[in-house]
Amino acid sequence: MKHAAFSLLLVVQASGFMIQQGLHATNDRLAKSCSFSRSSSTCLNFTPPKLFDEDEEMIPVAEAYIHAKYKQVAAENGHAVANKDDIRKVLHGILPPVTSNELEKEEEAILKSLLSHKQNSADAIDEDDFVKSIFKNSYWNEAGDIVVKELMYFDSLHSYYKTGKPLLNNDEYDELHENLTWEGSSVATMSAKEVQFVSAIAAAKRGEPLMDDKEYTALKSDLRKEGSWVVNREKDELERRGLKTFMGYLHRAL
Repeated sequence: MKHAAFSLLLVVQASGFMIQQGLHATNDRLAKSCSFSRSSSTCLNFTPPKLFDEDEEMIPVAEAYIHAKYKQVAAENGHAVANKDDIRKVLHGILPPVTSNELEKEEEAILKSLLSHKQNSADAIDEDDFVKSIFKNSYWNEAGDIVVKELMYFDSLHSYYKTGKPLLNNDEYDELHENLTWEGSSVATMSAKEVQFVSAIAAAKRGEPLMDDKEYTALKSDLRKEGSWVVNREKDELERRGLKTFMGYLHRAL
């Protein structure tokens, strides 16, 4: 009887494992199919995994990044506390690259939610409340860990190149870079020129050009001569494996 019971237990455990793996596979397929769609009934009923659910070391890095963006934009406009217009500008930089219409709708939705909280007004949006709202944001959660980490990496480098002031401290930046390298992200190995080029494209899509046409053409020409893959809109290794990436979002928005 003991042997029979043990055998039955193994079967139950194996069945449970197979069901769990099947659920993971189903979620993966749904996540991929919903990568760039928010309209189908399947996607509307699909709840993506919580951001950084299995990547908890990135939570403090992401929190530091959002706090830094809040402070940066508020200070640029002479404010100690960010107002509604400041928040809109922050959102322009930290949401995944999507179409202009999608970006505008999401900004309105986030602002509407923030202004429904008693501690906020059009003239003053609480910093901690804003950070929490971004972690709950559907665009961040649907994009997933890799896209958000690559977005933070691009923005951090761009900010440093542009202003000389880092958004992340050395430990946070090293943690982010090491994490992306471990993920196999092509972003972590991009040259300064490639980062500048991708950042310029993303900014132009947001209606905030970083360089004029002459500078852009010259940079693109240099990268083409160097044989850079980013100028040809090629898929990187993670995209070829069916994973969502910052570059994938950017190509889709073009």
